[in-house]
Amino acid sequence: MIEGNILESYYLCEGIWLDKEHKVLTDEDDEKRKLDINNIEDKILILEREIEKWLLRPMLKLVLDDRENKLSYRPFQNAIFMLYGIFSYIEKIQRYKDGKPYKSGDTESTSILTFGFKNLFKPDEESTYATKKIGVILENTRHTMMHFGNIGDKTLLNYDYENDVPVNYIGSNKHLSKIELNPGSMLITIAKDFETYMQNLKDNKNIELRANFEKVFNAVYYDEISFLS
Repeated sequence: MIEGNILESYYLCEGIWLDKEHKVLTDEDDEKRKLDINNIEDKILILEREIEKWLLRPMLKLVLDDRENKLSYRPFQNAIFMLYGIFSYIEKIQRYKDGKPYKSGDTESTSILTFGFKNLFKPDEESTYATKKIGVILENTRHTMMHFGNIGDKTLLNYDYENDVPVNYIGSNKHLSKIELNPGSMLITIAKDFETYMQNLKDNKNIELRANFEKVFNAVYYDEISFLS
């Protein structure tokens, strides 16, 4: 196809090709099997491929690259950039779980991210971070990165904290002393979360979870669904 042509074909995600000339969606990683974008199982496949190949795998490469270069107790070449992907995952998948697609002017991003963070990262099995404490963590990590391209004061990154704790907040709700982040352990946590989410999503008994997923998917891929239908 000629670049700039509105009918130019493209990959919807890794290995899934949208042939706009023939209005066909195929999985090149499965002997060019034709997919139905209106079928929930094929929708799940698209999200699974998207997250695994375009988010989790690149982040794993960043971790391995840092470790191979022995960046253990020094500033990390890739760790800050990894956090962009981690926070992107948290909000993205929480929206799918809740059935809340992003819309222009959306004011729920912080609350959705906070809820997702609280469910994923806990200091121990018996307690959870208070909402105010999570707000301080996000202010010094996700928000600071988005506005200034770096993490905030009192936030330290390390791949080798004792017990590989993903997130450790030191201080009270009002008085922050230090935030320790282990990007490698955070990646393991979200990868396990996604594996569980996929298992639950593929179980047709989870009616509400699947309905929420389709609500977000249909909003994200509205143009492709309209075109192929």
